[in-house]
Amino acid sequence: MWNTLVALHRESRENWDDARRAASIHYSEKMDEFDTLQRSITLQKKALRQARMEDGSKTGETPRVKSEYAALKRLFQESKNLSADLKPLRKDADGKIDKKALKEAYRNKCKQAVSVKNCGIYRRTADQIHANFRTARDKAFKDNATMRFHPFDGTGYFQFRCGRRDSKTDGITGDEFMTASFRGFMGFAVQGIDNSKKKPRIRVKAVLTGGATKANKVFHDFDWIYHRPLPPDCQIQNGKILRARVGDKFKYDLVLTINVPVSEVIPPSKLNGTIGIDIGFRRSGDTVLVATVMTDDAVQPPLEVKAPLKMVSALEHVIDLQSELDHAATDLGKAITPLLLANPLPDDHPKFKLWQSVAKRPSFVTLSYEKAYKFALWLNREPDTFPKEITRKVFTWWRSYSRKYREIHNRRKKQLTHRKHFYRQVAYDLVAQRKLIVLEKIDLSRFAETKDKDTKLSNKARAQRFLGAVSELRDAIKNAADREGVPYIEVNPAYTSKTCSACRHLNKELKAEKKWDCPKCGVVHDRDVNAASNLQQMGKRYIETVEKENKKVLE
Repeated sequence: MWNTLVALHRESRENWDDARRAASIHYSEKMDEFDTLQRSITLQKKALRQARMEDGSKTGETPRVKSEYAALKRLFQESKNLSADLKPLRKDADGKIDKKALKEAYRNKCKQAVSVKNCGIYRRTADQIHANFRTARDKAFKDNATMRFHPFDGTGYFQFRCGRRDSKTDGITGDEFMTASFRGFMGFAVQGIDNSKKKPRIRVKAVLTGGATKANKVFHDFDWIYHRPLPPDCQIQNGKILRARVGDKFKYDLVLTINVPVSEVIPPSKLNGTIGIDIGFRRSGDTVLVATVMTDDAVQPPLEVKAPLKMVSALEHVIDLQSELDHAATDLGKAITPLLLANPLPDDHPKFKLWQSVAKRPSFVTLSYEKAYKFALWLNREPDTFPKEITRKVFTWWRSYSRKYREIHNRRKKQLTHRKHFYRQVAYDLVAQRKLIVLEKIDLSRFAETKDKDTKLSNKARAQRFLGAVSELRDAIKNAADREGVPYIEVNPAYTSKTCSACRHLNKELKAEKKWDCPKCGVVHDRDVNAASNLQQMGKRYIETVEKENKKVLE
């Protein structure tokens, strides 16, 4: 549909130009002159590029390149002067043509193109595409740019609104959403729930495209994997089904826009107790320990929050693939860099910056696999750009590693999404206990690795940091607590691991041991469980202090 609108836009521009030429002979003659000059500029650019390639110069050092460049510069100046002469003539011609009829003709064609009967796209999706096109068209007029055709890979989205038949406002409750009939749900409905698998699968049905009549509509059935429960008392406004191509298949995501009632903060006197959460990343068997949770319930054992084993395994495979591709890209860079320097591209070549980033990178910088993939992808489309010796080396790398490159990105995106949903579920379970949550007040930026600052973490610790992403878990807990009105506090974590939670003795001799015995009372401690227990006790003392202050105010 976008390409249809672009074609109509170009046709409209041609119609306007034809009308101006018919209305003003002076404008027509100048435009013929301008078109001839543009063709000359195109030919001169090719001549300059050819001169640079044959002379092996891109800076204009040879007499031939200097001559060709001077000729191109003269043509640009003539084009600039001619454009200035055209402005008053175009304005005069616009006063003689029927602009209203031209605009109306264009609008009617666009209206027909976006109609459901003609485009075969669901109405709201077609309206959104048309709105995006109008925004891009306005920007093109402002910037004097060209509207371009777009290649599509099947990616798109279907949008729906939730509402009752007897109401003019959007929005239904979560219970209504799960039991809505197909007819009353405006193109989307839940058909049933399959609880036989580890994660419940909800059968949904949607109208993804089609005409105005029911016979022309295209229905599709989905299995919606229910990652997280809908918040209670929420109101669902609308949703989108997003479709993205992954390899030779499609991946669908359902995104719901909901309104959640703002919960009042629960006062300390009505809380069910306290929870201490010791956050950090530490290897634990085949996975990574992200946090240790301790409650005031003596019967409930400490909870160890570990990254899912399947996710850790997949992300470790991604790290191994990245290392393999980095070594291969480094070898490729060493092989092709001198060859690329011997075959430079002209400054005005569309891919000159890409060539420069590969061929003229500093000697201490290796070729990254991201850059190697981008360079190889270009040569696959334009294999005659460089001599066969370069192309052959790049193609050999491409055949060996292009699939692995795509595998890295697909696996990484999938597993990071999995981790996000897992942390949100953990946060939901913790907040549901309606207890004061005590977190460590840690500046996690000291563990981060940025462009201008490197950390002193070992390679092993860096891998654990990447697998655990403790900041993501902490943010998920904070967001869930704010949403449900459950209070949380952040305390100074100093000496929480070294202080005995049983007798409060500070073991200053303790270093990085996982297990340790209290030298005063003899209790055997797990480092992380002891820290979580101390945090939980801090929360208990905080509640007692708040209650005492409230009593004083009442007195």
